[in-house]
Amino acid sequence: MNHFSKDIQLVYEDLKAKITNDVYSSAQPLPEEPLAAQYGIKRTRIRQILQELENEGLVNRIPGKGAFVESITSEDLQEIFEVREALEGMASRLAARRREDDEVERIIELFERREKHSAETELEYYVEIGEELHQFILKSCNNNMIANTMERLRTKIMRIWKGGLSIPGRIDKAFEEHKDILMTIKEKNEDLAEHKMRQHISSAFKEYIKEMFLR
Repeated sequence: MNHFSKDIQLVYEDLKAKITNDVYSSAQPLPEEPLAAQYGIKRTRIRQILQELENEGLVNRIPGKGAFVESITSEDLQEIFEVREALEGMASRLAARRREDDEVERIIELFERREKHSAETELEYYVEIGEELHQFILKSCNNNMIANTMERLRTKIMRIWKGGLSIPGRIDKAFEEHKDILMTIKEKNEDLAEHKMRQHISSAFKEYIKEMFLR
């Protein structure tokens, strides 16, 4: 956890968002001096921010060459999805056992609002509701070790997820898969909840690999 002042925190969050949202692409240089000038802060502060982003796995600093946006390799992608499949599968099983009725109904209501969104706002809504569902499951599983491990991977997961939004049909497919998972949790079907989540993540991994590395 960083201890930046408020103004430096804003720069850190902006740089992090640009990497996560692919404004700064993989392997792109992040030169300290131009960034310091851009944000109007000292170069030493930029260096501290880049150090923090390196700790989070978003930046790769190479001695004598500088800092670069960390690339996501096929091996990275496989490892992250394997961890997700195991932990989120178990989280879904536990959520089906431990979830609160009012929280389930709240998420169901979010899914039912889909038809109220225009084509312009639908993608943004899908992203929001997908994140809501995954966070609901992590909260409802009532297992701090699972939740804390997933939180440490959150930024990398979001970066991969944003990169997959362009996969044809992926958003609609994910919406239907999320809805199926939610209903198994509502019905307290532990076996099916875990199976559906594992299947959802495994399917996503295959599509992301095909789109990102085999095109």
